[in-house]
Amino acid sequence: MSPFGPQDPHGAGHGLPGFGAPFDALRPDAPLPRKVATVRMLMFVGGFCGLTLSMLFVMGLSVSAEDMAEVLRQQSELAAEENVDLAVTPEMMRSMMGTLAVVTGVYGLLSTFLASRLRRRTLGAYWGVVVFQGAAGALLTWNMLTGDILAAVPLGFAVYMVIAMLSREGRAHYGLY
Repeated sequence: MSPFGPQDPHGAGHGLPGFGAPFDALRPDAPLPRKVATVRMLMFVGGFCGLTLSMLFVMGLSVSAEDMAEVLRQQSELAAEENVDLAVTPEMMRSMMGTLAVVTGVYGLLSTFLASRLRRRTLGAYWGVVVFQGAAGALLTWNMLTGDILAAVPLGFAVYMVIAMLSREGRAHYGLY
């Protein structure tokens, strides 16, 4: 019998006795901490949403110029009834939709790629998630300051993901103290 308690029948032991959870997280077979697993799941969901939204914008680009001009004319008439001047041309709308398709598509691809790399316990994946979510949080903060109050919801998720990755459990899992 070992003075450190019961041993694994295969002789591997249970972590490093007397050193606590941070060193147990360094075991090669250590499970993903709950906070990191939650970040990974949220990034997969966000990546899927980004890719789906990108595809919807691309589908909108497939509308003919004549149909888009007619819809924009109808929208301008409805806006005029509310004393709002809506001056959007089909070319401007296509430009906005193309830009949004690229932005949401890149977000979706990066989020999905980083989420898939989190299990590998590399510092690149760890810092990639922290920097990516930090940049997303900065962009969402700017959106909120310019009047988009609905940006508060994804901003909350981005802040949570940064905090969860920088938590003691997250840092220990990637070998950072």
